[in-house]
Amino acid sequence: MASVESFWRIGHNITGHDVEGSLSVGHRKFRAFFGTSPAVCVVAWDLLADVRPNNSKPNHLLWALMLLKRYCIESFNAALLNWDNRYGRARRGTITYISLDGTDFRIMEPSEFSPKWYSHKFHGPGLRYELGLCIRTGEIVWAHGGLPCGAWPDLRLARDAIIHVLDPGERIIADRGYRDQTFFDMPNGSEDDEQKRKILARHQTLVINEEVEEHLKM
Repeated sequence: MASVESFWRIGHNITGHDVEGSLSVGHRKFRAFFGTSPAVCVVAWDLLADVRPNNSKPNHLLWALMLLKRYCIESFNAALLNWDNRYGRARRGTITYISLDGTDFRIMEPSEFSPKWYSHKFHGPGLRYELGLCIRTGEIVWAHGGLPCGAWPDLRLARDAIIHVLDPGERIIADRGYRDQTFFDMPNGSEDDEQKRKILARHQTLVINEEVEEHLKM
């Protein structure tokens, strides 16, 4: 059950405030980020009990409140991710730190139909993002997109941004939607295919079940 204390702790995990520090500063920072207090968050959480998804968590409400409070542009949202964290627990000599995949979000059909919005994943209009996860830790270290699914296939989205921030020689594990051997390692019949598939499967599971709302519903 969510409590004032849990919203306080989870909220300041987002704001970066020391929960053992100044209460007055903590309350100001909490309200600056989420537009309300932890006590009101508990009330809202309880009022939404019959309509929110069964697997929803308090941090999902906080991210929604943050959206309503700030409606941040992509450059601000991207700053909440740490690209350098892709090096976490990396083995010496490795040149592959992340797995990358696209994920589509349903939207209402725009007023004038256009195939540029069409997502083959759910056969309807949507926006596409790409997410990069650290192979060793599973942390989301990259998010980019919010672009029409039909007009932005995975490879085009990757070429738009992520390939320009890679280290020289750095490579990414991805599926067959990323047919560019300069930057991407894909399952291709080699001896390490099984390992690549396991990494991509874990990537997809994390994206679907746990963390994606925290970064993209902002």
